[in-house]
Amino acid sequence: MWDRELTRFIEAGGNTTRAFGFGRLIGRLFALLYLSPEPLCLDQIAHKLRISKASASITVRQLAAWQAVHKVEDTEGRRDFYEAELRFGVILKNGLLPRLRKKLRVAGTQIERALGAAPTAQQMELESVAISARHKEISRRLRLARGVHQKVNALFSSTGLENLV
Repeated sequence: MWDRELTRFIEAGGNTTRAFGFGRLIGRLFALLYLSPEPLCLDQIAHKLRISKASASITVRQLAAWQAVHKVEDTEGRRDFYEAELRFGVILKNGLLPRLRKKLRVAGTQIERALGAAPTAQQMELESVAISARHKEISRRLRLARGVHQKVNALFSSTGLENLV
């Protein structure tokens, strides 16, 4: 029964990360390492998750870039072992938040570029009423997106959030 619930926990980790757009394997692998009292090597990870060693390696590197896992040297020095970062604040502050901020910058840049390329009022006067109305609606939606983007960006850039995590 215990093993079944641990397996469900690992699968729930995968479902959670998939829901956030990070992919299922990232959550499964992190959950496996999180539950493991001892560090695991890539062969063990691949075996336990029933994935290839290459998939395990790629996912471990991604989690390491987020500071969600750490490499632990084998005493014999022949294999690398990995363990989970147990402090979620470290993962959020040093791994996920910087990546989220970067994606927000890219989104903001694209919103501004699209708004900058919108037809001017003079150009819209030369268009048909239907096309002009469509352009106005698209511009309105882009301005709404900019407003939401500015609020989300302010939230994720705040020092309060840094202090919280």
